[in-house]
Amino acid sequence: MQRLAMIMAISATAIVPAAAAAPYVGTWSRDRLNCRATADVQRQTVFTVDQSALSFPNLGCEHASFRKTATGWVVRASQCYGEDPSLDEPFSRIIHIKRDGATVRLTWRGFDSGPLVRC
Repeated sequence: MQRLAMIMAISATAIVPAAAAAPYVGTWSRDRLNCRATADVQRQTVFTVDQSALSFPNLGCEHASFRKTATGWVVRASQCYGEDPSLDEPFSRIIHIKRDGATVRLTWRGFDSGPLVRC
């Protein structure tokens, strides 16, 4: 009987699918060739969106919270660091993510990534 219970428990956990990652989570670039480029090129061309952090060319945010909207997601990013000398670090930023089919677009005041494809 214990063996049957053990087999049922293992089977039940194998059938339950893993929680799917949000559609914006991943590594993105304007050109897929950048995804396999040297680290120096990737630092300048690849955008990485995690469940709780962001790493973009010239911008990194250690904390991020996402809220779904009718047009995509709004990200409240904090503990951000970047190459903008006019901002005291760390700073916060509101970032908008819009998914269109297989691409995403990241925007904030004064910046538009253009369409990005998944690496």
